[in-house]
Amino acid sequence: MQRQPVRPLILALVVAMAPLVFHLPWWAVGWCTVSWGYLLLRERQGWPAASRGFRLAVFFVGVAAVLLSAGLRFDGGDFIALLAVMAGIKPLEIRSRRDSMVTVFLAYFLTITSLFVFENLSMTLYLFVSVWMTTGVLIHVNDPRGSVSRQLRLSARLILMAVPLMMLLFLLFPRLSGSFWGSPWSRQSRSGFSSSMRIGDVSRLVLVDEPAFSVTFESPVPDADQLYWRGIVFQRFDGAGWYPARRQTNRRGSVGGTDLSRYTVMLEPHGQRHLFVLDLPVTADPVATIMDDHTLLARRSIWQRFQYHSASFLDYLQDDAEVPSDVYLQLPSNRNPRAAVLGNQWARNHAAPEAVVSAALAFFRDNGFRYTLRPDRLGLNAVDDFLFTSRKGFCEHFATAFTVLMRAAGVPARIVGGYQGGKWNALGEFLTVRQSDAHVWCEVWMAGRGWVRVDPTFTVAPDRIDAGIESALAGDGLPGFLGRNRGEMLARWTETLRQTWEAVNIRWNLWFMGFSAEDQIALLKRLGVSVGRQGGWLLFMILPPLFIAGVILAGRMRRAAPGRRPEDKALNVYGRFLDKMTRIGMPKAPHQGPLDFARRVVEQHPMLERDVDDITRRYIGLRYGHGAGMDALKVFRLRVQRFNPRRTIAAASRKSGV
Repeated sequence: MQRQPVRPLILALVVAMAPLVFHLPWWAVGWCTVSWGYLLLRERQGWPAASRGFRLAVFFVGVAAVLLSAGLRFDGGDFIALLAVMAGIKPLEIRSRRDSMVTVFLAYFLTITSLFVFENLSMTLYLFVSVWMTTGVLIHVNDPRGSVSRQLRLSARLILMAVPLMMLLFLLFPRLSGSFWGSPWSRQSRSGFSSSMRIGDVSRLVLVDEPAFSVTFESPVPDADQLYWRGIVFQRFDGAGWYPARRQTNRRGSVGGTDLSRYTVMLEPHGQRHLFVLDLPVTADPVATIMDDHTLLARRSIWQRFQYHSASFLDYLQDDAEVPSDVYLQLPSNRNPRAAVLGNQWARNHAAPEAVVSAALAFFRDNGFRYTLRPDRLGLNAVDDFLFTSRKGFCEHFATAFTVLMRAAGVPARIVGGYQGGKWNALGEFLTVRQSDAHVWCEVWMAGRGWVRVDPTFTVAPDRIDAGIESALAGDGLPGFLGRNRGEMLARWTETLRQTWEAVNIRWNLWFMGFSAEDQIALLKRLGVSVGRQGGWLLFMILPPLFIAGVILAGRMRRAAPGRRPEDKALNVYGRFLDKMTRIGMPKAPHQGPLDFARRVVEQHPMLERDVDDITRRYIGLRYGHGAGMDALKVFRLRVQRFNPRRTIAAASRKSGV
């Protein structure tokens, strides 16, 4: 039985699995490392192959580990772990060409799996590398004695030939509205606001240097103090955490204003339904609904990069005359008694809600409160500890304390979670909002005005809104990525390169990820083909198969057509030989035949006699002989390719000098 190329097969698996390493449990990575390491040692040391019983035992152990790791819920991440287990086991049983082929297809499947996990340009480019390497190994499995470099070149040519078909299928293959891959493949990697908030959650989220979403504006870019990205409203407070309303309804009132901002958001997956919009949204895509608390909810959880359009009034006026329910005044009993006393005192001293709000903001401003990522540990009465003892906190500390004080004073209040600010990318002309821009603020209800935004953090740290979190926390021991714009020249260059790549990536996402069924129909209309929705589906189903059939037919016709004869190709190869001779000062005269030219070369350079005579003899046989075949032409081409007259002459000169 022919020996199978184990090392190239393991290389294909390693390249295909590399992007998935950080989405696998540690034991799965170790599993593959140990298995592949053992195979390489077995090849080197000549150890006997593992028995069938041992392989079965290893298989059941691997599957059991996946099931134990998954628990009761088997999701996409666990499926990736199962693939890793199979990739570690399969090479152990490679005996025949069939086993090698199955291993190659497993590498292809790992590559395809990466498409479900990653949706960025860099990974798309890497997947081409993975397919190129795996296809090269596939060719090597079927031609183990062939040249590896030639097989890799053939793999590259095959991929390049497939690119036109790939582009046609991308442009014309039927697309579903929304995501075809709607399953959560890697839930553990998602970050962002969840459906609850405890004191300390936002300050931990700020330490994550990952994009939350990117925004392109169709209207002028708003000022920094207008960039409040509304995501989720927290209504209920139990003393330790905040939670949204148990049941939400669609918005009934209207929002007016004059400063309308239109924009498109490319949202990173976060596993929740809430979308982020500027205060306050007026219109939204059909894929989402504006709720009665002015938040935007998608139809389903966002498990992949998601694009949507919206418009918001920045100077909004609400048509909201209804007094909110008592839930916005509720506080947990027997918690934070000192805050309750202070709120009641303000209620007695001030009749208007505006005056109560002013008193609370003055309290924060005049009593030594500090904005920091490193607050003190708080006890059971967290708000009291913060207001009267610690007085150090992040935005959720100030928002929670302010809301508790307002409710204690009889003013309906709630907390809004989202992001504030963002970094403008001048190269790509878009705004990037990162997890480090996470922020919470408050809203109080005032008669005739509806819900009014109040940000108590601004009172303590106005730089947080005007200049960003880097400026507000400049002396607070920032993580390296938050202080990257204040460093030396190398840091600034690194930031410039990062922004350049972000600009390229966001444009790719807007074009590639945003290409929908409507865009397909619009593309056909620009090409002069006008179809409706049903007709478009029929056309999309017909065109790709016709294109594939045309490519296959053209290939067969090309093979059937009479090609150039070997003697004609031999003339071209002999021309390369003459070019090499011309470069050393021995051009062939027009009146000279091959034999005459060979004799003249040998007279002047005797050391070339063997090579020149061999090349000339092969050329004459191919050009003027009978029955010359493609194998002889291949040998002749290789002989001319290896011929190096300059090196041969130099070697002979050194030898004679010695």
